[in-house]
Amino acid sequence: MTLFDEVYGDIAQFTRVEDAEEEVCELYSVYYSSNGSERINLVDASKSELEVEIKGGARTLELTIAQNPNINSERGQTGAVLWSSSVVMSEFLARRLTGGWSLHNANVVELGSGCGLVGIALHRLGARRVVLTDQKRMMKLLTRNADQNRIACTPASTGARRRPAAGAAIAGELLVAEYEWGRMPEDPRILAPAVDVVVVSDCVFHELVAPLLVQTLVDVCRSRSDVRVVALVGQELRSDLVHQVFVEQLLKSFELYRVPVHPDIDGSYVLYAMWLRQLPHES
Repeated sequence: MTLFDEVYGDIAQFTRVEDAEEEVCELYSVYYSSNGSERINLVDASKSELEVEIKGGARTLELTIAQNPNINSERGQTGAVLWSSSVVMSEFLARRLTGGWSLHNANVVELGSGCGLVGIALHRLGARRVVLTDQKRMMKLLTRNADQNRIACTPASTGARRRPAAGAAIAGELLVAEYEWGRMPEDPRILAPAVDVVVVSDCVFHELVAPLLVQTLVDVCRSRSDVRVVALVGQELRSDLVHQVFVEQLLKSFELYRVPVHPDIDGSYVLYAMWLRQLPHES
């Protein structure tokens, strides 16, 4: 059974999205909370390093995540600090992986990884292979976070896991690669071996970004023709205009479903599961 089969098996719990304007109307008139005091605030973006706990799975994940608030203060730069939405998505996935979904044979690509929390959490939750990707200027920070949170094997007699020592064998790969949206990746490790799931957390802050991200999602999902690649995209609800443009772009290529996360979260956050309407050989 593929991850697509497992996600599709839960489809009765999801809401099918077929019209962007109707989706935005429902989200922002029924669910959305514009009161800042009611919105989630799970991280401190002012610190250079955070100890983050991801709860909801069989065990709590304890991660150390470095940030760079100085980079994040630059115009157009948003990925150098953690956002609450990455914690929300990580904890949602921890619950789902405990409750039936499996990543043990899955190859994962994260787009716009920023500090890398979601992809690192999936690595720690048992994904076979995770590739964290972002623009060139984020590579140093992303690599640091991958290195200090990567799981390594210890001798079989101990049965334990620890952070990696130099030269240690990796139990489940965690890689970092540069990927510029809107074009095919130059790093061959991103799409080989074949991708099973692509994740994105809170990467659309402006409507001009939406077409580039959606084209990149299409490129990754079209990279294999044997099974459907699942894309999981989480987004904090901010601008209704930006969100409508994003959903309009997604609907051009994807079957789109809104996934309930948590009653306390759904007023300010949305998570979508999606897959291509047609595989390459079906076009």
